[in-house]
Order: sequence, then C-alpha cells, then structure tokens
Amino acid sequence: MLKYQASLLAATLALGAVASSANAAIIISEVDPSGSGSSYGADWFELTNTGSSAVSIAGWKMDDNSNGVPSSAEVALRGVTSIAAGQSVVFLEGNSTGSTDATIQAAFKSAWFGSNVPAGLTLGGYGGSGVGLNQAGDAVNIFNSSGTLITRVDFGAAAAGTFDNAAGLNNVTLTQKSVVGVNGAFNSVTGGEIGSPGTVPLPAAAWLMLSGLGAIGCRLRRRGA
Repeated sequence: MLKYQASLLAATLALGAVASSANAAIIISEVDPSGSGSSYGADWFELTNTGSSAVSIAGWKMDDNSNGVPSSAEVALRGVTSIAAGQSVVFLEGNSTGSTDATIQAAFKSAWFGSNVPAGLTLGGYGGSGVGLNQAGDAVNIFNSSGTLITRVDFGAAAAGTFDNAAGLNNVTLTQKSVVGVNGAFNSVTGGEIGSPGTVPLPAAAWLMLSGLGAIGCRLRRRGA
C-alpha cells in the first residue's frame, strides 16, 4: 500500500512538473498599447509557445498593471483554447462580451495585411472594464486557470508600433520597439505601425529547431547502441 501511495505521489508530482514546464513555455512575445489609436481601434498582445508541445490555455486570464488585485480585474482570454508548439497568437482588446471581436479582427487583418492575410494567423480576444493597455505605460499579466501568474511584462510610454519581446523576457520592463526586418517585423499595410503580429519570434523558432535536432540526435544514438 505504501509503495502504491509513493508511486501515485511520484506520478502526480511528475504530471505537475510537466504542466509547469509547459506553462513556462508561454511568453508574451509582443505588445501593442498604441493599437487603440489605429484604424482597427484595439490594443493587443501576442503569446508564443516556445515549447515542443501544445499548451492548453483554457480558462486563462489577463490583467494590466492592477496585477490581478482584486481578482475581479482579471478578464478571460477568448476564442483560443490551445497554442501549438511554435505558434504565436494575437489577442485583441474588445468589449466584455466579445460581441465586437469579429469586427475588430477583420479590421486588424485589413490594417496589417490587406488582402494578404497569412494562412496560419490566429486571433483571440479579451476585454472588460477593468483592463486596458495605457499608451503612457502599463503591463500585461497572464494567469492560468488556477490563478497562477505564468508571465508578465511592463512597458513605458509608447508611440505607434509594438514592443518586441522575441527574447521571451519575463517580469521586466520592455524597452525594445519593433524594427522593420528584425524578428519578422514589417510596416503595416496602412503604414501606421511596425510589428510582427502572428509571426513566431526568431529566438523561439531557433529553440524549436535545436530541440528537434536534439531529438533526432537521441534517436540516432539509440539506434547506434
């Protein structure tokens, strides 16, 4: 009985470690607090899965610099429940009910890509009276379904364009603005902003490539043995 309990505890701890590792693979890769002043009228941030397997984000929430206190300030991430390995997902701010999401997303696609919307572009939403990305300086906090803080970034005053966090920095104040040609950044079709929405940041992509090469190497070593 004691051996069974010990095995069960070990399995539970192992599953917890795997889940924690998967959650840690999610980074806030880009933030646009100036989007509300654009033609599509919505601020946004981007989450990227830098891991080697999909991560469920069902029940996840975000908050700005009120930092989840009180907890009622947090709002749900809408429209996307899982982020695949190496995938970047853009979350656009709408109203609290999500009834504006489709309209905002269509306008976002037109403003950034015109008629050449990437096939793999994935958009989600969030919104509520308790959140809003202030262009004078603010934060993005991401919580999982248990209310645990997964990742956060702060940012200062911002002109038009996005903050680039392809490096996957956590709990820092972002200062690097997106630059055309760096980490996939480009001028929006309307010409009002610079960013890389929906583009997997180079560091994340490079990490995935190295992970793949490592897995291949392990298989080759096993065959050789």
